Amino acid sequence: MPPLLKALLPALLVLGLASCKTPPDRQQFPEITFQHLQPFRLDVAKVEIVDGYQPDPANDVGNQFPEAPAAVARQWGEDRLLAVGGQGVAVYTITLAKATQTPLPRSTGITGMTHKDQSDRFDLQITVNLEVRSGGKSGAVTGQASRSQTVREDMTLNQREAVLFRLLDVGMKDVNAQMEKLIPRYLGGFLR
Repeated sequence: MPPLLKALLPALLVLGLASCKTPPDRQQFPEITFQHLQPFRLDVAKVEIVDGYQPDPANDVGNQFPEAPAAVARQWGEDRLLAVGGQGVAVYTITLAKATQTPLPRSTGITGMTHKDQSDRFDLQITVNLEVRSGGKSGAVTGQASRSQTVREDMTLNQREAVLFRLLDVGMKDVNAQMEKLIPRYLGGFLR
Protein backbone atom coordinates (compact mmCIF):
# COMPACT_ATOMS: atom_id res chain seq x y z
CA MET A 1 0.00 0.00 0.00
CA PRO A 2 1.43 3.43 -0.93
CA PRO A 3 2.49 5.59 2.05
CA LEU A 4 0.08 8.40 1.09
CA LEU A 5 -2.87 6.02 1.10
CA LYS A 6 -1.75 4.62 4.48
CA ALA A 7 -1.71 8.13 5.92
CA LEU A 8 -5.14 9.00 4.50
CA LEU A 9 -6.82 5.69 5.40
CA PRO A 10 -7.83 6.68 8.99
CA ALA A 11 -9.31 9.96 7.76
CA LEU A 12 -11.22 8.19 4.98
CA LEU A 13 -12.62 5.67 7.47
CA VAL A 14 -13.79 8.44 9.80
CA LEU A 15 -15.42 10.29 6.90
CA GLY A 16 -17.08 7.11 5.69
CA LEU A 17 -18.48 6.32 9.12
CA ALA A 18 -19.59 9.91 9.69
CA SER A 19 -21.50 9.93 6.42
CA CYS A 20 -23.49 6.90 7.60
CA LYS A 21 -24.84 8.87 10.56
CA THR A 22 -27.53 11.04 9.03
CA PRO A 23 -29.80 12.84 11.47
CA PRO A 24 -33.46 11.83 11.43
CA ASP A 25 -35.79 13.91 9.30
CA ARG A 26 -37.51 16.55 11.38
CA GLN A 27 -41.27 16.43 11.19
CA GLN A 28 -42.92 19.44 9.55
CA PHE A 29 -45.93 20.87 11.36
CA PRO A 30 -48.55 23.17 9.91
CA GLU A 31 -48.43 26.78 11.01
CA ILE A 32 -51.06 27.52 13.64
CA THR A 33 -53.18 30.35 12.28
CA PHE A 34 -56.71 31.69 12.71
CA GLN A 35 -57.20 33.07 9.19
CA HIS A 36 -60.02 30.60 8.58
CA LEU A 37 -62.12 32.35 11.26
CA GLN A 38 -64.03 35.60 10.82
CA PRO A 39 -62.10 38.53 12.28
CA PHE A 40 -63.57 40.71 15.00
CA ARG A 41 -64.32 43.98 13.19
CA LEU A 42 -63.49 46.61 15.81
CA ASP A 43 -64.72 50.21 15.60
CA VAL A 44 -61.20 51.61 16.08
CA ALA A 45 -58.67 53.28 13.81
CA LYS A 46 -55.87 50.86 14.64
CA VAL A 47 -54.98 47.65 16.43
CA GLU A 48 -51.69 47.59 18.32
CA ILE A 49 -50.13 44.24 19.19
CA VAL A 50 -47.79 44.30 22.18
CA ASP A 51 -45.41 41.46 23.01
CA GLY A 52 -45.53 41.92 26.77
CA TYR A 53 -43.97 38.58 27.69
CA GLN A 54 -40.21 38.18 27.67
CA PRO A 55 -39.24 34.55 28.30
CA ASP A 56 -36.56 33.73 30.84
CA PRO A 57 -34.25 31.26 29.04
CA ALA A 58 -33.46 29.54 32.36
CA ASN A 59 -37.13 28.75 33.09
CA ASP A 60 -38.92 28.79 29.73
CA VAL A 61 -38.73 26.02 27.11
CA GLY A 62 -40.90 27.65 24.45
CA ASN A 63 -38.00 27.25 22.03
CA GLN A 64 -38.55 23.46 22.12
CA PHE A 65 -42.01 23.88 20.57
CA PRO A 66 -42.36 23.75 16.78
CA GLU A 67 -43.58 27.37 17.05
CA ALA A 68 -42.94 29.71 19.94
CA PRO A 69 -46.09 30.10 22.09
CA ALA A 70 -45.74 33.90 22.05
CA ALA A 71 -45.58 33.89 18.24
CA VAL A 72 -48.80 31.87 18.00
CA ALA A 73 -50.51 34.18 20.51
CA ARG A 74 -49.39 37.12 18.36
CA GLN A 75 -50.73 35.37 15.25
CA TRP A 76 -54.17 35.20 16.90
CA GLY A 77 -54.21 39.00 17.24
CA GLU A 78 -53.05 39.51 13.67
CA ASP A 79 -55.64 37.11 12.26
CA ARG A 80 -58.67 37.89 14.42
CA LEU A 81 -58.55 41.64 15.18
CA LEU A 82 -59.42 44.07 12.40
CA ALA A 83 -59.64 47.86 12.75
CA VAL A 84 -62.56 49.25 10.70
CA GLY A 85 -63.28 52.58 12.46
CA GLY A 86 -62.08 56.14 12.18
CA GLN A 87 -60.93 56.77 15.75
CA GLY A 88 -59.75 54.94 18.82
CA VAL A 89 -57.35 52.10 19.41
CA ALA A 90 -57.42 48.45 20.40
CA VAL A 91 -54.37 47.18 22.27
CA TYR A 92 -53.84 43.43 22.22
CA THR A 93 -51.15 42.39 24.70
CA ILE A 94 -49.55 38.97 25.09
CA THR A 95 -48.94 39.09 28.84
CA LEU A 96 -47.91 35.45 29.29
CA ALA A 97 -46.82 32.73 26.87
CA LYS A 98 -44.78 30.51 29.17
CA ALA A 99 -43.77 26.90 28.67
CA THR A 100 -41.96 24.95 31.37
CA GLN A 101 -40.57 21.44 31.61
CA THR A 102 -40.53 19.50 34.88
CA PRO A 103 -38.60 16.22 35.19
CA LEU A 104 -40.71 13.48 36.77
CA PRO A 105 -39.52 10.75 39.14
CA ARG A 106 -38.57 7.52 37.40
CA SER A 107 -38.70 3.91 38.47
CA THR A 108 -35.50 2.38 39.76
CA GLY A 109 -34.17 -1.15 40.07
CA ILE A 110 -35.81 -3.97 38.13
CA THR A 111 -38.97 -1.92 37.59
CA GLY A 112 -36.90 0.84 36.02
CA MET A 113 -35.42 -1.64 33.57
CA THR A 114 -38.75 -3.15 32.51
CA HIS A 115 -41.13 -0.18 32.74
CA LYS A 116 -41.21 2.99 30.61
CA ASP A 117 -42.04 6.00 32.75
CA GLN A 118 -43.42 9.42 31.99
CA SER A 119 -40.17 11.35 32.10
CA ASP A 120 -41.24 14.99 31.87
CA ARG A 121 -44.28 17.22 32.23
CA PHE A 122 -44.66 20.23 29.96
CA ASP A 123 -46.83 23.08 31.26
CA LEU A 124 -48.11 25.82 28.97
CA GLN A 125 -49.70 29.06 30.15
CA ILE A 126 -50.98 31.71 27.78
CA THR A 127 -52.68 34.97 28.77
CA VAL A 128 -53.74 37.70 26.36
CA ASN A 129 -55.48 40.98 27.06
CA LEU A 130 -57.54 43.12 24.68
CA GLU A 131 -58.27 46.71 25.67
CA VAL A 132 -60.39 48.94 23.43
CA ARG A 133 -60.69 52.74 23.72
CA SER A 134 -62.86 54.70 21.31
CA GLY A 135 -65.37 57.54 21.45
CA GLY A 136 -64.86 58.18 25.17
CA LYS A 137 -65.65 54.54 26.02
CA SER A 138 -63.31 51.75 26.98
CA GLY A 139 -63.44 48.08 27.80
CA ALA A 140 -61.13 45.11 28.24
CA VAL A 141 -61.19 41.33 28.24
CA THR A 142 -58.60 38.70 29.12
CA GLY A 143 -58.28 35.21 27.65
CA GLN A 144 -56.25 32.49 29.34
CA ALA A 145 -55.21 28.91 28.79
CA SER A 146 -53.34 26.53 31.02
CA ARG A 147 -52.49 23.05 29.76
CA SER A 148 -50.13 20.25 30.80
CA GLN A 149 -48.90 17.11 29.08
CA THR A 150 -46.49 14.38 30.12
CA VAL A 151 -44.15 12.54 27.76
CA ARG A 152 -42.65 9.06 27.98
CA GLU A 153 -38.94 8.59 28.42
CA ASP A 154 -38.63 6.54 25.22
CA MET A 155 -40.22 9.11 22.87
CA THR A 156 -38.28 10.19 19.82
CA LEU A 157 -37.62 13.87 19.13
CA ASN A 158 -40.35 13.85 16.45
CA GLN A 159 -42.87 12.27 18.83
CA ARG A 160 -42.04 14.79 21.55
CA GLU A 161 -42.39 17.71 19.12
CA ALA A 162 -45.78 16.32 18.01
CA VAL A 163 -46.93 16.33 21.65
CA LEU A 164 -45.75 19.93 22.07
CA PHE A 165 -47.45 20.98 18.84
CA ARG A 166 -50.78 19.51 20.02
CA LEU A 167 -50.34 21.12 23.45
CA LEU A 168 -49.86 24.55 21.87
CA ASP A 169 -52.64 24.04 19.32
CA VAL A 170 -55.17 23.03 22.00
CA GLY A 171 -54.02 25.81 24.33
CA MET A 172 -54.56 28.46 21.67
CA LYS A 173 -57.94 26.94 20.78
CA ASP A 174 -58.84 27.45 24.46
CA VAL A 175 -57.80 31.11 24.25
CA ASN A 176 -59.72 31.55 21.00
CA ALA A 177 -62.89 29.99 22.46
CA GLN A 178 -62.72 32.29 25.49
CA MET A 179 -62.20 35.39 23.37
CA GLU A 180 -65.10 34.42 21.09
CA LYS A 181 -67.36 34.49 24.16
CA LEU A 182 -65.83 37.49 25.95
CA ILE A 183 -65.47 39.97 23.08
CA PRO A 184 -69.17 40.00 22.02
CA ARG A 185 -70.29 39.98 25.66
CA TYR A 186 -68.07 42.73 27.08
CA LEU A 187 -66.86 44.60 23.99
CA GLY A 188 -69.97 44.24 21.84
CA GLY A 189 -70.37 48.03 21.68
CA PHE A 190 -67.09 48.21 19.76
CA LEU A 191 -68.00 45.60 17.14
CA ARG A 192 -69.23 46.45 13.67
